[in-house]
Amino acid sequence: MSNLKELSHRIKNIKSIQKTTKVMQLISAAKLKRSQQQLVNSRLHLSQISKTLLTLHLDLTGDEYEVTQKNSYLLIIISSDRGLCGNFNSSIIKLAKARINELYKNEEEIDIIVFGKKAYDVIKNQFKNIKKAFSCNKITFFYLEEIVSQIPGFYSYSKIEVLYNKFHNTFTQETVSQVILPLSNNSLFTDSNTNDSACYEYEGNKEFLLNFLTKNYIMSSLYSTLLESITSEHSARMIAMESANRNTKEMLNRLVLTYNRFRQAAITTDLIEVIGGVEALN
Repeated sequence: MSNLKELSHRIKNIKSIQKTTKVMQLISAAKLKRSQQQLVNSRLHLSQISKTLLTLHLDLTGDEYEVTQKNSYLLIIISSDRGLCGNFNSSIIKLAKARINELYKNEEEIDIIVFGKKAYDVIKNQFKNIKKAFSCNKITFFYLEEIVSQIPGFYSYSKIEVLYNKFHNTFTQETVSQVILPLSNNSLFTDSNTNDSACYEYEGNKEFLLNFLTKNYIMSSLYSTLLESITSEHSARMIAMESANRNTKEMLNRLVLTYNRFRQAAITTDLIEVIGGVEALN
């Protein structure tokens, strides 16, 4: 009887876990659909602003951006605040460690900003110069502006690099490193399907416009990478919960089969004892 009670208790626990994972899967699926649409709009906006900025910079200087300052390197790492999303966080943490060690090996002096509790908890005691750590729970463009305003000299860095999970489709997310500044034609943010031959007419001070567009581009790039990461997180969690549902279903089937076998064996034993007692009385 003790085995039957234990099995019954385990079956109830697994059914409770299955309900939780199913709800989490549905929530992630709904969030994924919404964030995908935001990501499409963000990619289009960022592609246009990056090409406009490149065109203006080439018009003013005749060449692409060049790093003119030293010791002004900013590394931004984007993970998530929560787990239960497969290897989403472990892959970005692995890339971050390798990249930081590489920069230190090259004697680069870097500042580090971390979005997401998971990455921060791992690297906070391993590396120095972590300027800020932020949650990436509810990211909006205006909230991001508030965050940037808390970081002195954010726009003065000559090189900004972001490590994040890039979203391709529901089943594919890629851990990538993207240099935001200096901007170049081979940026991941530049859409090859847009018109490269666009011409622009500028009014007013071009240098002021260049400075304004540069800040807007940096903000848009950071916002877009955060959206890429958030969309990838929802996708990874949805897939992980779907896999968990399959595993709990298989486990339940095995436990129910075992439970029925034990129950049948107990019933058979009871019948044998009753029949044996009746025969003894006769």
